[in-house]
Amino acid sequence: MSILKKKALWFTLYGIFITVVFLYLLFPSDIVKSRLEEAVNSPDFILKMEKLRPSLPFGLKLKNIAISSASSTNIPFQGNLLDLQMNPLIFFQKHKYIGLSGQAYGGNFDGRIGLASLSQIYPPVEGKLKFKNIDLARDSLIRTLLGREITGKASGAWTYISTGEVSKNSSGTIALFLTKGTYPLAEPFLGLKRIEFDRGEIQAQFKNGIIKMEKLEIFGSQINYFLKGEITIADDFKLSQLNLNGVIEILGPNKAKMNVTIGGTLTNPIFRYI
Repeated sequence: MSILKKKALWFTLYGIFITVVFLYLLFPSDIVKSRLEEAVNSPDFILKMEKLRPSLPFGLKLKNIAISSASSTNIPFQGNLLDLQMNPLIFFQKHKYIGLSGQAYGGNFDGRIGLASLSQIYPPVEGKLKFKNIDLARDSLIRTLLGREITGKASGAWTYISTGEVSKNSSGTIALFLTKGTYPLAEPFLGLKRIEFDRGEIQAQFKNGIIKMEKLEIFGSQINYFLKGEITIADDFKLSQLNLNGVIEILGPNKAKMNVTIGGTLTNPIFRYI
C-alpha cells in the first residue's frame, strides 16, 4: 500500500510539474503584453515594454520598460528588467499590493507598491523601495527634477504614502547615499563652478508639499557641506524654494569653517554667509 501511495504522490508531482511547464511555454505573452499596456495606460501614465514573460511563482517579468506621461515628452523611468509579483489574494484586499524588483540605470531595486485598485495604477497609495548603485547621470527623471545633470552613484531607501493628490496629500521618507559624483552650480561659489563629492548622505522626510532635510552632508576633496532645513515643493520641481542652513568646511592648507544659509531655488540657489 505504501508503494502505491508513493507512486501516486510522484505521479501527482509529475503532473503538476508538466502542467506548469506547458503553461509557461504556451503563455500568450504578446496578448497579455498588449492587454496590460491598454489596461494601465492613461493621460498620466503610459507603459511600454519590449517583452513580457511569466515569472514564478505568481508574477510577470517585463523587459526593456519605459514609463512616461502623455503630457510630457520626458521618460521618467526606463528599466532593463521589472519583475512584478502578486499575492493570489490580491483581489480580496482593500489595497492591491504588488511586489517588484528589477534592474535600471546600471543598478538594481526591490520593494512593493500599493494601489487603490488594479484599474487605477497612478498615483499609488503606498510605496516602499530599496535601490543600489543607480547611475544618476543616466536617470532622466533626476535631470528633469533638478534642472541640470548630476553624476555619481546612489543607493538608499524610499517610502511613500498618499491620501489624495501626489504633491498635496502625500508623505514619506528618503535615505540617500551618494558616491563619486559632481553637481554643477548656476553661479560660481568660492571660485568653484561645480560641487565634486567623494560621498554624501541625505536623510529627509516629506509631507504636504514640504521636504524636511534632516541631514544633508557632502564630503569632497576641497569642501565639505553640513546642511539641514526645508524645501517647499513647487509644481515645477526645479523651481522649489530652498531654506537651508549649516556649515561649509573648506579643506586644504588654509582650513576654515563658515556658517551659511541657502535660499533661492534648486536651479538658482543663493548662498549667504552668516
